[in-house]
Amino acid sequence: MLLTGLLAGVLAVALAGCGGGTGANASGGGVPANRPAPAPQNALPPGGCALIDDPGVAQRALDTARPGDQVCLGGPGLVSANLRITRSGAPGQPIRVLSDGAEVQDLSVHADQVEVAGFTLRDGGGLSLRGAGLRAHHNNVLNARQSGITCNCTDGAVESNVVDGTDGTGIWVSGQRITVRGNAVSGSVRRKAADADGVRFFGSELRITQNSVHDISAAGYAENEAPHPDCFQTFTSDGPPSYDVLISDNRCERVDEQCLIATGRHGNPGVPADTRAITFAGNRCDVGGAQAVGLDGYPHVDVRDNTITGPNLYRGVYLSGGSTDGAVLDNVMLVDRPAYEADPASRPVQARGNRSSR
Repeated sequence: MLLTGLLAGVLAVALAGCGGGTGANASGGGVPANRPAPAPQNALPPGGCALIDDPGVAQRALDTARPGDQVCLGGPGLVSANLRITRSGAPGQPIRVLSDGAEVQDLSVHADQVEVAGFTLRDGGGLSLRGAGLRAHHNNVLNARQSGITCNCTDGAVESNVVDGTDGTGIWVSGQRITVRGNAVSGSVRRKAADADGVRFFGSELRITQNSVHDISAAGYAENEAPHPDCFQTFTSDGPPSYDVLISDNRCERVDEQCLIATGRHGNPGVPADTRAITFAGNRCDVGGAQAVGLDGYPHVDVRDNTITGPNLYRGVYLSGGSTDGAVLDNVMLVDRPAYEADPASRPVQARGNRSSR
């Protein structure tokens, strides 16, 4: 099937990118010199589709699309286009906006029930999604001037995209019932942004699975300007409380700080009773920080079945600042370090089955 082949291509890019690298800022931002730009991803339907290659005509087609319509865009004429989608589809009848890998600068969706696939967004504001029932898949977002893909969504999906060289965060999601799956995020840098990270998440019923986040460096910056690169991050000061979040089966490699960092305030208010805030399970973490998972004032987190390594680790998981009701279970440490440490305000910690492979 077409989408199966495309997903295989994305995963091939992700795995190829994990084969050794230098600091993400070594080439002045964007795609590092030792990692080639990903190939365009063709998301056109198997039967073909008439392509629109004029920005004005493309925008008019988007402005008049109706539920169930399919708008196909492609060709060199779109290279500097800034396109917006404000027309909504309907449940079971999304508006599908598809491309053959054509390059545009910006693409934003402020509507419901829209699918966006197959675009290359380069050197612009990235891909912005706001609404319900939105899906973005098989896009390349390169050298974005802000977060590469943002999804302020309900019932959304961000799948099988390649995001590289973002100024700030590769993928940023906030809302309810959002899936982030099969993406390859790399090379985030700090130019004007406050930090450089892989994925930031806020909200509830989030599923972040099977992604590759790699090669995000704090090297090559002026003094006091280096970012704090992490693969996955949330905090209570910049979005809704995050709970019922599953982060599983991801690879986080050659990222200079932590695999997961979650920072709460006053016990992370807003999390329903008897609900796990975050389940972090089955991930591979090869990072440069003092711990792979850092929880500060963030209770109700399970960390289990992960493989953890890194040259600077003091411990696998660090729980501090009242990160109560934590569990550290069945993790494998590939370095001779304790699986976890906790400050007095975060004890006791449920811990068992953790082991070292050394």
